[in-house]
Amino acid sequence: MKKNLYFLLNLIFVTSLLFSGMMKPSDGQFISYVHVLFEWDQEPGANSYNLQVAQNMQFSNLIIDLETSDLVFIYKDQDINWNESYYWRVRPKFNDDTYGDWIDTFTFRVRNSNNTGNIQTTILNEEAYYEGLTMMGDLSNDNRSVVFDKDGRQIWNDHNKNFIMNYVNEYGQISGCSFNDFPNYTGSVINYDNNYQWTGPDDVYIDVHEVKAIPNGNYMGFVWEFQEGPIPLGEWTNLYRGLGYEADGVTNEYPWFGQAIVEWDENGNEIWRWNPFDHFSMNDYDIYGGTWWNAYFDGQFDWMHSNAFYFDEVESAIYFSARHLSRLTKIDYPSGDIIWMIGMPSGYNTGDEHICTDLGFTWQHNVHLLDNGNITLFDNGNLSGLFGQDATSRALEFRVIDNSYCEMVWEYTLPHWDTEQWDLFGPWMGSVQTLENGNKLINTVGAGGHALEVTPNQDIIWYAAYNITNSQEDPGGNYRSFRIPSIHPNAYSVIFENYEFAKSLIEDHHLMNGGVSRYEKIPIYLKFCNLGSSSELIDHYLKKFSEIVIKLVLESDWVPGIIQFLEKIKEKNNIFIVSATPECEIKKICTKLAINIPHENIFGSPNSKEVNIGRFFKKEFFREYIFFGDSISDSQAALAFDIDFAFRSYNLNALKTPTYSNYVFSDFENVIN
Repeated sequence: MKKNLYFLLNLIFVTSLLFSGMMKPSDGQFISYVHVLFEWDQEPGANSYNLQVAQNMQFSNLIIDLETSDLVFIYKDQDINWNESYYWRVRPKFNDDTYGDWIDTFTFRVRNSNNTGNIQTTILNEEAYYEGLTMMGDLSNDNRSVVFDKDGRQIWNDHNKNFIMNYVNEYGQISGCSFNDFPNYTGSVINYDNNYQWTGPDDVYIDVHEVKAIPNGNYMGFVWEFQEGPIPLGEWTNLYRGLGYEADGVTNEYPWFGQAIVEWDENGNEIWRWNPFDHFSMNDYDIYGGTWWNAYFDGQFDWMHSNAFYFDEVESAIYFSARHLSRLTKIDYPSGDIIWMIGMPSGYNTGDEHICTDLGFTWQHNVHLLDNGNITLFDNGNLSGLFGQDATSRALEFRVIDNSYCEMVWEYTLPHWDTEQWDLFGPWMGSVQTLENGNKLINTVGAGGHALEVTPNQDIIWYAAYNITNSQEDPGGNYRSFRIPSIHPNAYSVIFENYEFAKSLIEDHHLMNGGVSRYEKIPIYLKFCNLGSSSELIDHYLKKFSEIVIKLVLESDWVPGIIQFLEKIKEKNNIFIVSATPECEIKKICTKLAINIPHENIFGSPNSKEVNIGRFFKKEFFREYIFFGDSISDSQAALAFDIDFAFRSYNLNALKTPTYSNYVFSDFENVIN
């Protein structure tokens, strides 16, 4: 393996994480936002900093001139404008009120704003408004994504990537599709600096409706899957027969397409696929929504039109929405077995094995599982007339009980405002987001496109009119909308009153506790630095730590003799990795390094080493194993189960040989010999 703490030798000095700095915006940087984050390195001995921003190198007529004890400052006032250039500098201020030298002058430029269609916002109840910014992905002719504040001011845009956002997470990873180089980049993830974080495989069209990271570190999206199928009997039959088809409802002669659910690793390699033709019946299809009329002109039948999925890590299940079947399906991962289907009642030709048919949603979008187990979705309601209702759209929250029946928790019917021109019925697209204060942010294409914030009592307290179309009688193209806290979610200001002291504490603790999980270490190190241990701060550093670990492990040297050792024992099937590193991270590293240890034999955190050994091994076989490690925690895990322990001692390991060890070696050449 590569050189580090053991087989997957994962630990680096956390000080390199906590005390590394960066100047932002970097010199000459082009940015696509007007909420500008300024970040600089800490200067030993400084207790505050003087930040200045101007539009000339002489720093006359200052836009910003302030002092702060932080290392990060986010400027949100309206003095930073689109399509303008700026200069900035910072200097330390010491305890005796003297200033240090200015750090070099940096310049940055704000790019052009993006046409947002003249967003107009209205606040009806400011006290109930959930603070933050709103992101909207627009799937109209001007494909774009933008962020705006509660007053409608544009804060960020995708800078002409023609990027359609379909999801944004708390770390600022924006999932969606770009159409600049079709079909490449149709499945991709960007950040607020408009840098690609992940792209799907080249020349593969990933369906625009949904693509995003899943909890195991991989990515998931929809890919079209084709199969010949029959043309069913209907009013459209003669049209197809005129083209020379049998159109008898039996002959497999016409291309049907559905959406396969596909999982890729970070390099775009496909590792899992769920094919709908293997699980759904072609006897189930839409006969009321005009899809077979459209298929005549399209030359193919849009069977499912799957448009959303949610990966549930707790139950290892996937919830996905098939619009043209008015069906929500829960499948087991990775087996692909169907757990349940929710859809229309029997008799509407979309399936007879549905539960919860009384929910009555049709042609829905944006399924999401809440932390409490409830499900939300946007019911477009295209076929609501079949149930004796006016064409209307709804936001739904419901709970599935015992995988057999459902309980409606909350339901909101989008209104008809004042006149028919203000009909918020959304025949396509749409989304529902549950905010932390209980409000719902509802996105509908109705009346040129709208986003509504609605209380649990169904009061509208804020709305944005997108005005994507010229007439409020026409629907817009706003695919989804999400409320976000900031376009700089990872901005944490870190000031250490006792820089060297904290650094020393961290180094000492790290060296004396090799092999201990980062989940235990990072909260301790944050306290050493008087930063507290909030979940947000811990999550931030865990994410950063993961990125650094993977990079350094892949770049580090191999432990002498390890390649030969692995080659010598490669025929054995009982090789295991037990680590304090997150399991998904270890598997990712093994894949990248072509280490051929089965993933089912790789175990990591959040479970401890003892827990993993106890769960997956049988005690009567322990005498057949040797535990190779280089830390006290490794020794303790081996001792707990009376496994022979081989301790690797090397120059960077400040530990003494553990009390419990059967063998001591410096490299794997010794083991081979």
